[in-house]
This record gives sequence, structure tokens and C-alpha cells, in this order.
Amino acid sequence: MAQVSVIMPVYNSAEYVPDAARSVLEQDYDDFELVLVDDGSTDGSGTVCNELAAQHANVRVLHKPNGGMCSARNYALDRIETPYVAFCDNDDHYLPHLLRDNMHILTTSGADCVYYGRQLAIYDDASDRPRISVTKPKKHTVLRGQEIRDQYDLARSGSDAVWACIYRREVIERAGLRFDERLRHGHEDTIFTLQFLRAAEAIALNPQYYYVWMRRTSHSSSFSITDDLKLGYETAVNLECALIEDWDVARRLPDYCSDCMARYLLNPLETAMLAGNISYKQMLPLYEWLHDFFAPRAAYFQGKLAPSRRAFCSLILKGHYRLAYACMRAAQVYVAHTKRG
Repeated sequence: MAQVSVIMPVYNSAEYVPDAARSVLEQDYDDFELVLVDDGSTDGSGTVCNELAAQHANVRVLHKPNGGMCSARNYALDRIETPYVAFCDNDDHYLPHLLRDNMHILTTSGADCVYYGRQLAIYDDASDRPRISVTKPKKHTVLRGQEIRDQYDLARSGSDAVWACIYRREVIERAGLRFDERLRHGHEDTIFTLQFLRAAEAIALNPQYYYVWMRRTSHSSSFSITDDLKLGYETAVNLECALIEDWDVARRLPDYCSDCMARYLLNPLETAMLAGNISYKQMLPLYEWLHDFFAPRAAYFQGKLAPSRRAFCSLILKGHYRLAYACMRAAQVYVAHTKRG
């Protein structure tokens, strides 16, 4: 039996999945299986998956009716038996040594998971070169027991995405963790990450980045606040706040709490910016929702924040929506002229 299963949900991604799968299959670590979950694709992706399985003995294909990313991941989790599990999206890339380096950390440290860094490459219509950013844990270490609580800011310094971590499957099963299949518009990863963190007894952090998140946007003006987006977002924030309260993080690490809440507040606004030229009328429901949700949590914003972030959060919390919109548009102009590479 392999040591780790790499779960890759596949939906209508025939153009991208061969490269994504190749980045996993070319890893310099042999003891893994790649589980391709064809989630009811209609573009021939299922055939591409079958061809990959015919060419590689360590590729397994699961076919199922369409149910979304969460459903596909759960479908695979219910059918694997390996001690460890990792994830990869069907249009992203593993970088060299991801499995080798991080499985070594796991097996030598005895940790329940290892978080590593990721690179984000945003492709849009404004340039043929992506905007690049990196998110990674602050340092190479292992946190055990109470250290996870005492150094919560360090434990949460990496990405929330499940593809930026390798997990011990025993902990997932013991805690009964699965992805919320109601969620189709994000935050399911953050929820899973926070639930795993509460259940873990030891976590390893690796500040190197090994994963490339390929984000493609057409700069269309479509943006909406769906019910499941709100559900995922509010569930994630509530879970984070519960950990902050239960582990006394607000008192010990007020600056982290401010930064954490600011990131949550600003994330939907940054997503809206990527959607393009959105009118104030379109943005107003988003501002009102964020105000109503975060106003009762204003105490979490008392720590240090960069002046620009504090000013923008304050505009939302105080209901100054038109000024917030003007600042957002100014930021859009700045980003559009930022050097890409």
C-alpha cells in the first residue's frame, strides 16, 4: 500500500489536468497514488483521466456524478486507505520535491500534518504575465500540544488551502472530518483546516513553497454574494473566533487577532476587485453584509494594523461605504499598473 494519496478532483478541465497530473507523477518520491476524481465532467476529462491511469500504475480514477469540489474530495476520502493524504486542484502544479521533502518531515517528526508554502500566479486579460505572490509558514518547526495554542499566530502563518498541507488520515477519520458539500464558492478549505487544527496533537511547518496556485480571471463584471458563499465565509470566521476564544488568543496575541480579522474582512473585497469594474450599487450589499457581520467583532480589531488596512476596515465598520468604494477603485487602478512577473 502507498504511503500517501494525492486527491485531485477533476471537472471539465481536459485542457489543464494532464499538466497538473504530470507535476504530481514526476515527483521524486515513489510511494504515492494519484487519485483522479472525475466529478461528472462533460468535456472529455473523464477520458483523459482513464488514459493517465492506463499509462501509470499509481494512478487511480474514480468516476461520479457531478457534486462539486467538496463532494469529489469526500468521495475520495471515503475510498482511500493510505496513512497520509494530500490534495491538488486540477489546474494547479506541484513543484519538485513536494512529496519527498514533506513526507520526510512527517515521518521523522511524527507530526499529524505538515504545512508548506504556495505561490499564487494570477492570470488576467491585462497582461500575458501573471502577478506572483507567496504565502508560507514563518519558519521551519514542529509545534506540539500546548505550543499550538501558545504560538497560534505561527501555527496559522501559512495558507488555509488544503493543497498546502499533507495530513495524517487517522486524525481526519478520528475527528470525523469531511468537506461541507453545500459550499461551492469557497471557504471550505479554511473550515477543514481549522477543524483539523483543533484535532491535531502536533503540526509541522515548512517555510519553503512547493505548490503553484493558478488563478485565472476574465475580468468580467460578474460578482454576487451567494447564500453558500455567505455560509462558508461565516462558518470559517466563527470557527476561527471560537479557537481564538477557547485558546485565549485575543488576550495573548492581540496584533494577530487584528490582522486575522482584517484579512477575513478584506478577502471578499479583494475577490470583488478581481471581478473587474463593479459599480457602487453592486458593491453595496457586500459592504452592508460585512458591516453587520463584523461590527459585533470590533473588539478583535484593537491590535496593531498597517495604517491603510486599519483605515479601510474602519470605513466598513463605521458604515462609510461610499468612501470605502472610492478607496477600492483607487486600489484597482494601482494594481492594474503594478509590474507583473
